[in-house]
Amino acid sequence: MAPASRGFSLIELMVSLTLGLGIVLAISLVFLGSRQASRSTDGLSRMQESARTVFELMARELREAGGTPCDNRPTVANVLNGFQTAPPAWWSDWSVALQGFEGNTAASGVVIGGATGERVNGTDAVTLKFVTDLSDLVVVSHDTANAVFTVNNSPHRVSAGDVVMACTYNQGAIFEASSVAASTISHATGIGASDNCSKGLGLATVCTSTGTTYAFKPGSRIGRLVAATWYVGNNGRVATGGRSLFRVSRAGVEEVAEGVQNMQLSYLTTGGAAYVNAAAVANWSDVVAIRVVLTLASGDTGVSTSADSRLQRDMTFTLNLRNHQS
Repeated sequence: MAPASRGFSLIELMVSLTLGLGIVLAISLVFLGSRQASRSTDGLSRMQESARTVFELMARELREAGGTPCDNRPTVANVLNGFQTAPPAWWSDWSVALQGFEGNTAASGVVIGGATGERVNGTDAVTLKFVTDLSDLVVVSHDTANAVFTVNNSPHRVSAGDVVMACTYNQGAIFEASSVAASTISHATGIGASDNCSKGLGLATVCTSTGTTYAFKPGSRIGRLVAATWYVGNNGRVATGGRSLFRVSRAGVEEVAEGVQNMQLSYLTTGGAAYVNAAAVANWSDVVAIRVVLTLASGDTGVSTSADSRLQRDMTFTLNLRNHQS
């Protein structure tokens, strides 16, 4: 006769359930730990990507501050209408090629406030200007009567409305390209802020139709003026931290890198023993190096023990200003 079948006893059932719950709990902890590690790794990866973007773009422009295609800072005539106003339009003023602003000091081209694109109070900002080389764009001839440059490249990379500089070793002129053709750049007068108050590009600047005539000789260089302010601003996305690194130029505001929560800048001047903040810089032409400290934060919360539970890292880099070296 077959033995009678029997089920689990209550004790055996409770032991089995306890072991099963233990296994499920262990698997859940491993899964949650892996998920947390993955979120942390993803956050760090995004912060590193933002750091690389900042360094490649912002550092490149800071290094070029004050530079021209003529490898010097020539005496410059400026016929832009925007430069003739009081105060001059910030992007038009070549006399200050680099300037820093402390956290509560208004910066060029941007206001401190809480709206999207506005600068976060307490974060530093810096304005820079340089003239970028346009693939060795060289003057072939300069017709001063008709305000037309003929250049070596056809087509060249200058567009109508660009603010450009023509320069020799010892003299330059900043003006708007009023119109362009395949191998010519015109600098006629106009009434807009970036238009020209005169077709004369000589010194001293006189805002009349002919102004002070100066003919740039063959071999003179032409480049595009770049003017930009870098700052930490509100991006409107509170859920992911709410702040980014921004860049404002004559063309408007652009968001460069998300997750940048703060920027602090310090400057080394000629003969200086230590880096100082912007308020302590007496002459911006004397600045030979900049130290940039950025605080970056992850977009996700719940991945850190910090107050807002976001990962945070500080990134520091120091730049020598090649065009300010004596």
